[in-house]
Amino acid sequence: MNVAFDPWIPVVTLTGESFPISLCEVFTGGEKYADLAVRPHERVALMRLFLCVAHASLKGPKDYPAWCEVPKKLPEAAKAYLKEWEDSFELFHKEKPWLQIAELNLIPSEKDSESDEEKGWSSLNKLSFIRASGNNTTLFDHEAGGGNLTEYSLADLALNILTFQNFFVAGGKASSRLWGAIEMKNPANPKGGPCAGKSILFTFLRGRNLFETIILNLNTQEDLKFHYGDLKDWLGVPIWEKPITDPNDEAAITNATKTHIGRLVPQTRLLRIHEDRKRILLGAGFLYPKYQDENNAFYPDIFATAVVNNNNETELLSARPGKAIWRELHALVVRRKNTSPQNRGSLCLLNIPEKTPCDLTVCGMATNPKQAAEILDFIDSVFHIPAFLCTSEGAIVYESEVKNAEKIASRLGWAIEGYRSEIDGGWEGKVKGAGPKSGELKAKLHSMATIHYWTNVEKKLTLLMAHIEAIGTDATIPTREAWQKMLFSSACEAYRIACGQETPRQTRAFAIGFQRLTVKQEKNDPELDKSQTEEDEV
Repeated sequence: MNVAFDPWIPVVTLTGESFPISLCEVFTGGEKYADLAVRPHERVALMRLFLCVAHASLKGPKDYPAWCEVPKKLPEAAKAYLKEWEDSFELFHKEKPWLQIAELNLIPSEKDSESDEEKGWSSLNKLSFIRASGNNTTLFDHEAGGGNLTEYSLADLALNILTFQNFFVAGGKASSRLWGAIEMKNPANPKGGPCAGKSILFTFLRGRNLFETIILNLNTQEDLKFHYGDLKDWLGVPIWEKPITDPNDEAAITNATKTHIGRLVPQTRLLRIHEDRKRILLGAGFLYPKYQDENNAFYPDIFATAVVNNNNETELLSARPGKAIWRELHALVVRRKNTSPQNRGSLCLLNIPEKTPCDLTVCGMATNPKQAAEILDFIDSVFHIPAFLCTSEGAIVYESEVKNAEKIASRLGWAIEGYRSEIDGGWEGKVKGAGPKSGELKAKLHSMATIHYWTNVEKKLTLLMAHIEAIGTDATIPTREAWQKMLFSSACEAYRIACGQETPRQTRAFAIGFQRLTVKQEKNDPELDKSQTEEDEV
């Protein structure tokens, strides 16, 4: 199979049909397809591949005038480029299989002692984040418990290997392997891919069709130079133009791991797929330094969002359980062109004029912060961003209204605690006895009500967007009142669902808690501030 010219990339047409197309067809006929038909992590990996090919085939674009010419030049340039490097895209090439090492083998002395299932060839499930393997759940993988290995299609192999190299999460131990004549004895534990670590969110602009989406997310070299600052030789070339020939090929390794284009299609792990399409041989890998590593080992990913946390430290915005992405939109839409990563959204936002509405796709792979190899969820959200929200003033207003919603959620939790304290005389003792875990205990108590509250608020998010669009018009105050009334009514409804009134004691407790919820909030209420802090920590 040739990854450049054979179909394997799932897309959906403008009329709703879904089928796979080739990488070349993405560039030469992308305007016929509405979008990719893939999972969130696969979307990130494919977008990086598209942009890598676009940069390499155009040798640019160098600046904004060149970027404006991209729609005319890219189709033919990409087709010619892929034809030139066609051999490097062969999935089972004898000498240079795509994103694999042809000479990767078991060390001869260990061949007899290693079994296929344990230390030698492994199941191809290790390439797929949605199949049962390691910490991945077996709930929806009905073949996981059987003795038969699953045979993967060529299209699935191509997509899985690309995604695996981008999102491989650090963990486990790499076995000794043979790379040609070089023995790699007791290699260091493999580290994560450039997209892995701390559940980072990746934001892309979405166009009217797949081809336009690629153009919108293709940054100029001028913008990229601002991003990488003083880093020398930051641009690089794709890994197939400068393949890593052995473990000591420092120049090729540096290009692959520390340049912009080299990192777009990574080779995080050494691997070779067996011809039976059921097994894989895994070896060590290469270190891809990331901003989310300790001491900020590398520049932030251009599709990540940098924010300043409560400790005045810059970090990349991550997916957090229980916090929907719409509550972070004010951070995701920040446009900034400078060398500082503080408070900056995806770099692709520079491709659209300020005060221009746009569509954003936000993707991520959420992992367990205490067990990085455990995948918790995949995130994929699409938002239409009003023109005013794309300005600094609009982002401030949006953030203010999100904080209002969060304050009401905190008040709801405080009200439920009042109800529980009246019903259960030992509740305060339980909270005190929980010590540092008191926040987790309170979160469990609030969960039924807060889930209902946030679900209902998210359903009515159009009210907030209507308010943002109305700012500066006569509808500013009415739309804001509609949004805030909805927040209060949602909290009251959630409180009624969570707190019963079946007995006189429950009725009295309900009244005490409801008074907390409905009383006019005092400024700097210590109870609410404390409650919000505990919720954030959880």
